[in-house]
Amino acid sequence: MLKLLDQFRDIESTESEGKPSRHTGRFLREVEIELNCDDTLNAQLTHELNAAREESAALEGDDGARWVVVGFHSYSVSNGGAWHFTVALREVEELRAESLEFLGLRLAPLHFEESADRDGSLVIVAAVAPGAEESETLEHHIVEQWTRNEGEATPYFDLRRVGVQDEPLQVRFGRCLWQKGEGGARRHLLVFVAADGDDDDTRRGFVGINEPRGTNAARAALQGREVAEAIIDELGLAGLLSQEAIERIRQRGESAWDKRFRDLNETSDLSLFH
Repeated sequence: MLKLLDQFRDIESTESEGKPSRHTGRFLREVEIELNCDDTLNAQLTHELNAAREESAALEGDDGARWVVVGFHSYSVSNGGAWHFTVALREVEELRAESLEFLGLRLAPLHFEESADRDGSLVIVAAVAPGAEESETLEHHIVEQWTRNEGEATPYFDLRRVGVQDEPLQVRFGRCLWQKGEGGARRHLLVFVAADGDDDDTRRGFVGINEPRGTNAARAALQGREVAEAIIDELGLAGLLSQEAIERIRQRGESAWDKRFRDLNETSDLSLFH
């Protein structure tokens, strides 16, 4: 039975073999249903089926399963009378990760979602709030990957999504945001990109909007910040600017990008990004 127009209805269906899930590998059922409705309900049913193309408005089965509409067509049986609908449905997979295990960390996600693009690439987004020590370790891994990723092979690692799939998945970090938490800890919005389907050449060759100006402006801003802090430190230590002090200031400015680039990924509210 399927819930349509606010009530469960016994509907004729034909089940096909289904396809394996990109997320867990298990086969998801696919069915085709046929139903009739009066002309007065045609517009309402059409609207409901169109909405159910999105998982957020998936149709509910009496067995607890949820179904997304893959496609449908309809025709009028008689002028001003009944309408006949043929609808293709695919089972919606409920993904709930109890914890994420990677790089020696085990973190319980506050928010978790996965999406598979048409080209086959899998992206995982998770919000976490680790303690101060775990947060520091996580930051170390993110920074290390970014540093290694400039001109080198992408450093993939194993990610196990406990409650979703037993087998670990090879992933890399995507854009990972953070916000300040209590006691020096950080809240993180982590993005993982699966290795399978990750076109490295395409990713490296992509030129984003407002580039290279955006990256160059960010780099200059962080260098300026670090230089200003270095000047203050040197004035406090020496009371004047010697040639050696100037050199130290310049060297500190040159290293600002590697030391400070993660500041660009801070946000006051992670929920704005998921």
